[in-house]
Amino acid sequence: MVGRGQRGRARIVGGAIAFGAVVCAGVALAAPAEAALQGIAVDTLPGYGSSANGSFNYGVYGAGCAYELSVLVGDPGAAMSNLKVTSVGAGRTVTLYDRKPTSVEVTPTWRPSAPGRYVLKATLDGVEKTRAVTVGTGVQFPDFIRNGACFVLPTY
Repeated sequence: MVGRGQRGRARIVGGAIAFGAVVCAGVALAAPAEAALQGIAVDTLPGYGSSANGSFNYGVYGAGCAYELSVLVGDPGAAMSNLKVTSVGAGRTVTLYDRKPTSVEVTPTWRPSAPGRYVLKATLDGVEKTRAVTVGTGVQFPDFIRNGACFVLPTY
């Protein structure tokens, strides 16, 4: 037979366990929705061209040329805020996209305005992803030449 003291302790322990379970469940349910911003990349290849040392300008993009960005969102339906994509460089910030994501890949177009160093930034629900890129002087080919690729002038 169980005495009153043991039943009282069992109730306290049971109550503490139940309270702990409720607190844990509340914390799990109160966690912010995870739209899961995964990253930002430039999908279009960098420009074609040569530099002063004879190597190609691999990884250098051209000012005045158009590039498609790829911003990956794990669960766009869970987004609590707008996805904001910006380009920071040449002394200015340009907003490329600012609305709720509707798919797992958002593809805004980026046109750097001048040569220099740029930071492409995507922000969603307090999460920020960035990509730093180098931009040289570019000449955009028409679509019938290399599918509209960008020729990046030689760097010296």
